[in-house]
Amino acid sequence: MEMKELKEWFINAGSVLVAYSGGLDSTLVAYIANKVLNENALAITIKTIFIDEDEIEYAINNARNLGIKHRVVELDLPESILENPRDRCYICKKHIMRKLKEIAKKEGYSWIVDGTNYDDLSENRPGIVALKEEGIRSPLIELKIGKARIKELSKELGLNYRRSSNACLATRFPYGYKISLEDLRMVANAERIIRDEGFEVVRVRHFGTMAKIEVGKEEISKIIQQRQSLVYKLKSIGYKVVALDLEGYSSGKMDLI
Repeated sequence: MEMKELKEWFINAGSVLVAYSGGLDSTLVAYIANKVLNENALAITIKTIFIDEDEIEYAINNARNLGIKHRVVELDLPESILENPRDRCYICKKHIMRKLKEIAKKEGYSWIVDGTNYDDLSENRPGIVALKEEGIRSPLIELKIGKARIKELSKELGLNYRRSSNACLATRFPYGYKISLEDLRMVANAERIIRDEGFEVVRVRHFGTMAKIEVGKEEISKIIQQRQSLVYKLKSIGYKVVALDLEGYSSGKMDLI
């Protein structure tokens, strides 16, 4: 039923510019938009210093493989975001969406849409406020489609429904921590090292010279078995202390600190 409703949603929209990260949610939105609207749908990936290059490459390749019309746009964000204030996500979303609105106006797209889903409303996501203020539409929210159903729909369409979301790298740092480019590189390298060992869900929370690793709950026993190798590798890129979060990954851990 949701598939039919999503298609009808885009038919009624007429033309859309999709904020596309390459993650599960935005891929579903971009894919259906492209199938329904063809040339009247454009997916745009915003590239900032907080997005790992691997994520950009995945978004490019995924869009190409799915036949989605796609573009990467680089964007400089305010330096204040590097101070990692609690309203960082709000500030960042405002700048990104204003850039997308500028493109949409110039190229004649009726709406800007994103992949925010219905379950996201129950989490602490300041960026959702910015989306509402900027008039961005979220079809998955409007049709009350949550994470579980998104996976089912993606599987039905032959999309990569196992791919986990990978939020911007700023979420790896405590609020108020002044983030440097070197910090961002360390986190990206650390997560790449762990993913290369076969872990699907990975977060490395950065506390100066200490790395706190989060993986999926079902992968905790596996990472404990591989701890010596991972400790060595993470120390080789600059960390002095390597810790493991025994609760496993959950979104918004830094909101609790």
